[in-house]
Amino acid sequence: MVCAAVSLVASCAPQPTAVYYPKAAGAKGEIFGYRKWISEKTEPDVVLIGIHGFCGAAIDYTNLGNHLLEHQPKTGLYAYELRGQGSDPIHARRGDIGDPRQWYRDLFAFTLLVRERHPEAKVVWCGESMGALIAAHAWRKAPPGDPPCDALVLSSPIVRFRDDIPAWTPGLVQLAATTLPLARISLDALAGGQDVPMTQKSQHFEQAKKNPYHIEQYTLRLIGALAGLINGMNDCASNFRSPVLVLHGGKDYFNNDSDVRGFVARIPAATSMTYRNYPKAYHLLMYDEKKEIIFRDIERWVNRLRANRLKN
Repeated sequence: MVCAAVSLVASCAPQPTAVYYPKAAGAKGEIFGYRKWISEKTEPDVVLIGIHGFCGAAIDYTNLGNHLLEHQPKTGLYAYELRGQGSDPIHARRGDIGDPRQWYRDLFAFTLLVRERHPEAKVVWCGESMGALIAAHAWRKAPPGDPPCDALVLSSPIVRFRDDIPAWTPGLVQLAATTLPLARISLDALAGGQDVPMTQKSQHFEQAKKNPYHIEQYTLRLIGALAGLINGMNDCASNFRSPVLVLHGGKDYFNNDSDVRGFVARIPAATSMTYRNYPKAYHLLMYDEKKEIIFRDIERWVNRLRANRLKN
């Protein structure tokens, strides 16, 4: 079973450090799966928590996890399955979310699990696309006191709606989510049949349907929740107090370099912030042809975090 899952992004060779675990603590004692890439010989002093994107799964972190095992084994990685996505153990809940705060509570619970296992390690939330939205909003909504994590990596965050999206579309989605929250719609219909390039070689709908965790339809309230997260991203930026690394591809369909620079400009000057733009990369950076360059940049940033040498 593990081999079959890993074969989606890698060979079917044994993967003893990338095993799927069916029991992880979620909010209210619920059970979610997760994957981990932890060296068997070295206790990590930095642990990333991967928060996958829309239509994604924890397996999306395989390329980054294997890279870290080979090049920086003192950096561990855990990635868990998100509520309402295609690997949610409750099938009826797939494609739906009752309230986005459930995502935040799940992240807080999983962070506690990781801290209990690695009490001396720095913990870094590492969100991709929708996962970056969840990480940013969870930071903002965290209970008062100590920061919920030691640093943030936001890969391909969607920080605003594109200017060429009709002005009524986000508002219409929010209205529909309020009046018909449990009605479901396919992404093809929502996008008007337009496909979206996600890497140099893949289109979103073409690739997504090949995945075993693909969901055909999502509830309007989940789509509305995503719209709300996007609208609130710039407000989140002004709340960051721990080091932040933002990664963006110059050919990302959803936002351009100017959009993301506007977002990072809202991060307080006292907060360590690093922005990396890859002009020829696309939205799914962990699958991109430029991924090795991106992974090396993450390595260098983590080393600076490890040595407490992060600066703006």
